[in-house]
Amino acid sequence: MNGVGFGVIGAGTWGELHARVYADTPGVCLAGVCDLNRERAQQVSRSLRDAPVYTDYRDLLADERIQAVSIVLPDFLHREAAVEAARQGKHILIEKPLATTEEDARAILAAAAEANVTLMVDFHNRWSPLFQSLRQAIEIGELGEAQMITYRLNDTLYVPTKMLSWSARSSVAWFLASHCLDTLLWLQGAREGADAIERLYCVAKKGLLARQYGVDTPDYYLTTLEWRSGLTIFLENAWILPDSSPSIFDLKCQYIGTKGAFLIDGSHHGAAQRLTQTLSYPDALVAPTIHGRPSGFAAESIRHFARCVIEGRKPIVDGLDGLAVTRLILKMEESARTKMPVAVGSLYHD
Repeated sequence: MNGVGFGVIGAGTWGELHARVYADTPGVCLAGVCDLNRERAQQVSRSLRDAPVYTDYRDLLADERIQAVSIVLPDFLHREAAVEAARQGKHILIEKPLATTEEDARAILAAAAEANVTLMVDFHNRWSPLFQSLRQAIEIGELGEAQMITYRLNDTLYVPTKMLSWSARSSVAWFLASHCLDTLLWLQGAREGADAIERLYCVAKKGLLARQYGVDTPDYYLTTLEWRSGLTIFLENAWILPDSSPSIFDLKCQYIGTKGAFLIDGSHHGAAQRLTQTLSYPDALVAPTIHGRPSGFAAESIRHFARCVIEGRKPIVDGLDGLAVTRLILKMEESARTKMPVAVGSLYHD
């Protein structure tokens, strides 16, 4: 085996991307693909140099050739696999969110710390050229002091009704708001103490998904975040857009400061348009394939983890960032349940 061995636990659409990136990264060997659906794992493996196939992640983790793993399981199943990976001494890239309870998140952090393994949460928006440009504008003071931000990240009905078999056991907050919240904390320098969320108010509604599709999960979350600096952010996350939408997701962000504004269209920007019987927007940014190679910012975050493991470096985003997002979404759920604003408090410390 040439290179450091990496394994992938969960061979769905996103797990396949992890496997493709590892198979394409110099110094890395894709050494295992695991999925409960053996046929699916074999399909991914056959397309990528026939990596060993497993149906039990414990068997993959017992393989001494594998030094690092991606955990690409449903969000509520992260704890057991991540803790066992750490116990086996494997470095861990875990798909967002880190966990759906604070207890699970803390258990994963503790296991990684005890085993002294790298733990990274795959918040890939930090590699997006769009948000990187916004971050740079903020850092050089070009936009002045942040006054208000509106951030929308929504999905079509296809995602909770067809793409995800487990959507009723999760929510669009865990699936989409987790990305948004990490991006906002990163943009505002919250971990470094530059700014902090003081309170939030969230409204969540059930109806369409439960009534028409039998998927018992909220249709949307609308969240207002009030920051210590005086900044107010309005966050919209839904997965009930009609399937006739030209893109499976809708991402818009508007940042308004005292000196200027920055507008992002991450989904309907028109850089590429496919006109057949309908209009659609081919992926040009997230995970396009270029000359057979997985590219885009979603692939770059996975490559970053691989390079960190190989070179012994600390990743840009780690378990504490994941814990902060988990805590925030739990606050959103508390506010939605009580129909009251809630204080946020410390996100990165006890």
